[in-house]
Amino acid sequence: MAYTITITSDSPQALAFIKEAKKLDFAKVTKIKETKTKKNPIETKKRIKKPMPAFEEETKEQYEAIMELSKIANRNIAHKLAKAKNLDLPFKTDEVRKHLYKKKV
Repeated sequence: MAYTITITSDSPQALAFIKEAKKLDFAKVTKIKETKTKKNPIETKKRIKKPMPAFEEETKEQYEAIMELSKIANRNIAHKLAKAKNLDLPFKTDEVRKHLYKKKV
């Protein structure tokens, strides 16, 4: 019947136990080579500091243009989803819908 005991500490008590275990005639004590643990990629990634990209300050006109494009894109997505799912959603204007689907009609 074989048993395996693993001692994970190098404390004086652990070393004394190993010394006594080596003296027993029915016990075989072997030292296991410690394998080097690979560095955790998440921990390594946390240590790497990337420089912040430089952004230009946007003007009020640029901001308004971006918001308008975002509104149009969101509206277009809503129209396409409504058409794909056969939903009758109350849209404020049908101008965007006409603009979207005039190529397909």
